Amino acid sequence: MSDRPNVLWICTDQQRFDTIHCLGNAHINTPNLDRLADEGMAFTRAYSQSPVCTPSRAAFLTGRYPRTTRCRQNGQKMPADEVLVTRLLADEGYDCGLAGKLHLAPCEPKVCDYEERIDDGYRVFHWSHHPNPDWERNAYTEWLTERGQRWEDLYHPIQGHFQTWPGVPAEYHQTTWCA
Repeated sequence: MSDRPNVLWICTDQQRFDTIHCLGNAHINTPNLDRLADEGMAFTRAYSQSPVCTPSRAAFLTGRYPRTTRCRQNGQKMPADEVLVTRLLADEGYDCGLAGKLHLAPCEPKVCDYEERIDDGYRVFHWSHHPNPDWERNAYTEWLTERGQRWEDLYHPIQGHFQTWPGVPAEYHQTTWCA
């Protein structure tokens, strides 16, 4: 057994500190995030280098400002010579995996069927840019199919009345797949 720590890096989109119970929101129930924060670490004074997805991810995965990574906006590809923290961890013997979206390359289903990767260090890579199955190699859609479900049957909001849509059952939600 190694004495090195395990690292679980969770990156959620558009999740502010005040959307987590243990960080001060008494009106929401987030027991699993609360437990992770209690047993691990919660950064209470962390700031994003960019409010936009690709530049923000480029910054925290390289430790540099978005302008120096050459990813200043969505739709710009992470150059192949960039070194990600996950590559550094893999080089030190860590087994790295990703479930969800990486979004370090343009994602246009009409142009490509998968997000192009650089040498990112991930051995396990279960990619799903979003729940919509418009990419052939969407791991979330494949997971649904393995469970006898079709995306089209689960994601069926009533046009113009999203507030009446009951949502995807928890056992088939993209968050359940990702976890």
